[in-house]
Amino acid sequence: MGDVRGRFRDELARHPAPPLGDMVEQSVVQGRRLRRQRRLAQFGAGGSALAMLLVIGLAAGPLGIGADDTGQPGGPNLVLPGGSVGTGSPSPTDSPTGAPGGFEPGTEENPARSVQPTPFTTVIDTVRIGAGPGGELATTTPQGALELLIRLLPPGKTSGYANLVSSGAGPGMPFVQLHLDRGDGPGMLRLSIYRDRLGGDPRPGTVELTEVPGNCVQTQMITVHHDAGLQVDLMIATCLVWDPKGTIPAPAVLSLKEAIEIAANPAWGTKLPAEYVINGAKRFPKLARSNG
Repeated sequence: MGDVRGRFRDELARHPAPPLGDMVEQSVVQGRRLRRQRRLAQFGAGGSALAMLLVIGLAAGPLGIGADDTGQPGGPNLVLPGGSVGTGSPSPTDSPTGAPGGFEPGTEENPARSVQPTPFTTVIDTVRIGAGPGGELATTTPQGALELLIRLLPPGKTSGYANLVSSGAGPGMPFVQLHLDRGDGPGMLRLSIYRDRLGGDPRPGTVELTEVPGNCVQTQMITVHHDAGLQVDLMIATCLVWDPKGTIPAPAVLSLKEAIEIAANPAWGTKLPAEYVINGAKRFPKLARSNG
């Protein structure tokens, strides 16, 4: 019996165990990569329903006007510089192949006819996340997120407020949009608060930059990782409105440094100071919403 056990040990010694540590690390990295791709797909699809409203509105006639920083959120349509009318949620629509759409069929720039661009994500900084807010907290709402975002933005006129519902997001995880004009014309920003609790997230304070070539809605996205798996994504677009003939170019209205400072603010979370939630509900009683 002892001889059998000895031969068995010798056989095991000739076949060492696989490097599970590397396998686990690779699985974690792959999981994070897949989650990021899903999030980017949700960002791109978030405004598709409002884009459809634009098509319906163009067929039926003007449906309304947009908003400015006086606290009067507009409906699905905005009056843009030059008199054109567009959706309050600028985004390419989704094509059957999953590539961003929003271009007239047959044009050279129709991305549905090309390979979907690959996002590139790199870690660009590490910042210190301060202590979270004290006092009375309330579940984060889209209106509350917009209220806080406006207070953190540099001076300028804001408009184009919208709630872009993101699939898979739970309570207190809004995905919102606004336009900011710092004097050179309006540009679009989108912000998302998200937590999946799947583990494998970078250390709090890690800052990532994701770029999607050829996608003006997702030109640059800053992600700041907070405690307990929370991440704040702030997207800087270089177009403003989707329409059947393409997109309306727009300036990038934040530098990467400004975007990092906003996304790293410790006030962000699935709960916000109650004052932001209350004041946001008053400022945006009729927030344009996309179910796409």
